[in-house]
Amino acid sequence: MAQWYYANAEREHGPIDESEFPALVRSGVVTRDTLVWTNRMAEWEPAHRHVEGLTHARPAVPPAGNDLRYPDTGRNYRRESGMKDAFVQFFQRYLDFSGRSNRGEFWWFILDSILVGVALGILDVMLFGEVGAEIGVLGNIWSLVIFIPSIALAVRRLHDIDKSGWWALLMLVPFIGWIVLIVWHCQKPDDHPNRFG
Repeated sequence: MAQWYYANAEREHGPIDESEFPALVRSGVVTRDTLVWTNRMAEWEPAHRHVEGLTHARPAVPPAGNDLRYPDTGRNYRRESGMKDAFVQFFQRYLDFSGRSNRGEFWWFILDSILVGVALGILDVMLFGEVGAEIGVLGNIWSLVIFIPSIALAVRRLHDIDKSGWWALLMLVPFIGWIVLIVWHCQKPDDHPNRFG
């Protein structure tokens, strides 16, 4: 019997037997849009193309009224991020202004960037002998490298609490805008899919 793999919340699970899929479908672990793969396939494909019980399922009827629902992406919105994970995610999603980034991913990268800035400041003094109020050469290069991606990270963090990325422009409003953004960046994320993912 073929061995299958499935991917949920950006993680691969398996191998499993095809006979295990019905239980995973009933428990909601595998949905129509969960990606599945076996060695007979060239690429990962949605489960509804291969898994019995999902192949002919009709889409759910949307709720009545103004209660807007978003499809389940299978992503774990309570995923914990650590210092290393946040640093890696920052550079993997360097110019990605779409999707969501959780609190840990945001705040750990803030700490990461401060620590890198301090280390580069020390290195600047050791290499160039500069001591003063100005940022050294290496610090300036680091600031340029992370400038646009930091805005992208802030936009994704706003998406995580279901706010438009355009609210990131509040950083241009001294004090009040900064306070509002800090409060929003500290807020608990939506535990369910929203319009941004």
